[in-house]
Amino acid sequence: MTGDPLAAGARLRAAAASPLAARFPRRWLEEHAVLPLAVDSAQALVAADGPLPAVVRDTLERGLGAEVAVAEHAAGAIRAALVAEGTRAVEAAGVAGEGVSADRVESVDDLRALAAREPVVQVVNALLAEAVRMGASDLHLETLPDGVRVRVRLDGVLRDLQQLGADFRLAVLSRLKVLAGLDIAERRLPQDGRARIRVAGREVDLRVATLPALHGESLVVRLLDGSGGAADVPLDALGFSDAVVGGVRRLVAQSSGLVLVSGPTGSGKTTTLHAALRWRSTPGVKVVTVEDPVEYRLDGVVQLPVNPRAGFTFANALRAILRHDPDVILVGELRDAETAALAVQAALTGHLVLSTVHTVDATAALTRLADMGVAPYLLAATVRGVLAQRLVRGGCPVCAAPRAPSAEEAAMLAGAGMGATTVVAGAGCPACAGTGYRGRVALGELLMPDDALRGAFVAGASLGALRAQVRASGVPSLRADGMRLVADGRTTVEEVLRVVGDGEEA
Repeated sequence: MTGDPLAAGARLRAAAASPLAARFPRRWLEEHAVLPLAVDSAQALVAADGPLPAVVRDTLERGLGAEVAVAEHAAGAIRAALVAEGTRAVEAAGVAGEGVSADRVESVDDLRALAAREPVVQVVNALLAEAVRMGASDLHLETLPDGVRVRVRLDGVLRDLQQLGADFRLAVLSRLKVLAGLDIAERRLPQDGRARIRVAGREVDLRVATLPALHGESLVVRLLDGSGGAADVPLDALGFSDAVVGGVRRLVAQSSGLVLVSGPTGSGKTTTLHAALRWRSTPGVKVVTVEDPVEYRLDGVVQLPVNPRAGFTFANALRAILRHDPDVILVGELRDAETAALAVQAALTGHLVLSTVHTVDATAALTRLADMGVAPYLLAATVRGVLAQRLVRGGCPVCAAPRAPSAEEAAMLAGAGMGATTVVAGAGCPACAGTGYRGRVALGELLMPDDALRGAFVAGASLGALRAQVRASGVPSLRADGMRLVADGRTTVEEVLRVVGDGEEA
């Protein structure tokens, strides 16, 4: 796909509303990601993301009465245009009709009636299906004065999908709240819930969260593969260096202690821990997890979802787990002092405890737990290792090509000890929706504290001093590990700096 993406999107939306598209069932066009653009006596121009299967080509040629030529557009852009047209058609028909006003709903029954209408159900299903097809991790619906902005997070970056009209937003938001079991009449307080749907033969778990915003509620849907497929990825296929993979395996092979994975939300912590558990779990080892929610199903592992409304918190679950003779315990997150203290006590009493914390690097995980109230001498005795990680977008396998690094890129690579003579850059193509990136890989900083670091930590050294000591011991920073991926041709300097920042020491 070439040219202005905005102009291309406008062209696709116009084509989706044209009589040519009306010759085919919209669901069929969405399924195959094709859209007629123009036709004359000699040729029909059709948007598609690549060569057409014979049966699809034959159907289009019969319906258009001309030989088909393909104009390349990303499949996601084509489906987004079809979804947008379906939404526009529903709005034009007046989704808030039949005595129920989208601006003045007087009862919960009215809201439920609005959310249950077939056109609303179809549009919500189409939005969710398109987000799943694109491989998005989240679907965002943000209320605006004139409608709802719909975006998807793909490979860690938000992209516009479409915009719904103002008359449509209450119906769509109410439908999603009904699916997640939320109070559809409550629009003044945040809510969160969950649901499970089937899309294209796959089970998908939804985590739905709402926020009361200036122009009405905004809503985010986290999309999780309910089949557990993402958990099948082995530890050595996530992108980490051989040294990091070997270190993590040594850590999770131990019989006791505390092993942490740190990073912000969406940095792949859960995927890494589950990959490690799959490697560690054997018939002679009992593994129990407590998670919020259980994102991936693991064979041979006892997995417990927390339920705060019923009083089943991380802390309460951990107390109960310790009475079930576990060898390895996974606590989804150390988010409060009580849970952190119980995890440390479990590690001290002969259990291997795995968990996550939200810190910017590995060293900060130690001070974060100390700030929660855990005594530094207990942490020094129990923490076996901390893996800080991030996810960066990988270069598109179709359009990424090698080139000589710029002077700035060469300096950054050299500063990280990388002598690469080429880097990769993606020009943008339909396979990557014009971004030059496709998929994500992990970079990591693995800290296994030595006696000198433990002593400095217990003595009350500052975070800055601890970080300097870690660097002096030879542990590569997140940025330095990102440069490894650049040198390997798996991502770009720009992407590494976007994710880890350009102010961190190399």
